[in-house]
Amino acid sequence: MRNVYQIITDRIISKLEEGTVPWHRPWGVRGIPRSLVSGKEYRGINSFVLSSAGYEALYWLSYKQAKERRGFVKKGQQGYPCVYWNWLEMKDEETNEIKKVPFLRYYTVFNVEQCENIEYPKGDGLEFLFDPIEHCERIVGEMPNPPSIRQGGSRARYIPIKDTIEMPRPESFETSESYYSVLFHELAGDLVRSLKHCPG
Repeated sequence: MRNVYQIITDRIISKLEEGTVPWHRPWGVRGIPRSLVSGKEYRGINSFVLSSAGYEALYWLSYKQAKERRGFVKKGQQGYPCVYWNWLEMKDEETNEIKKVPFLRYYTVFNVEQCENIEYPKGDGLEFLFDPIEHCERIVGEMPNPPSIRQGGSRARYIPIKDTIEMPRPESFETSESYYSVLFHELAGDLVRSLKHCPG
């Protein structure tokens, strides 16, 4: 049981070390994560951990379940712990009494975006209708020597070796303002890097 607690704790700490507050992100899942196989929504700590992963798709499944669907998990993908608990009835050898004992274990699941050849329902009608802000677009468009901006995926980051900014799709953000706030944060990181390499 302690091992399961430690795994969950380590995952949350790793998100914090990445600079991400896992209980709030201005983009990502707009709904409750659910099992692709059963369609049931995850509850409790499972819902929290899977929501904090930041994937747009709501659906999750195990490695074995992906294989059963003739799909596969992409190479190098890291799964997420999913906790299962229940009560077990055990007989006391001395008193012959039946006692209920808590039983806890975990298994690993992957988001469907981490997989190939897996069919899943697209769109839950929960996406934000992105409305570009003209002034913000002008600032981005007039930036001298801007990095390329690639949209899609679940992370916002600047990749120096490629001089590229990766951004989640605008529609996956909570508001237009939150999209530009994250984009400007990444652009500022690129600008600081450029200034450090300026002569004098």
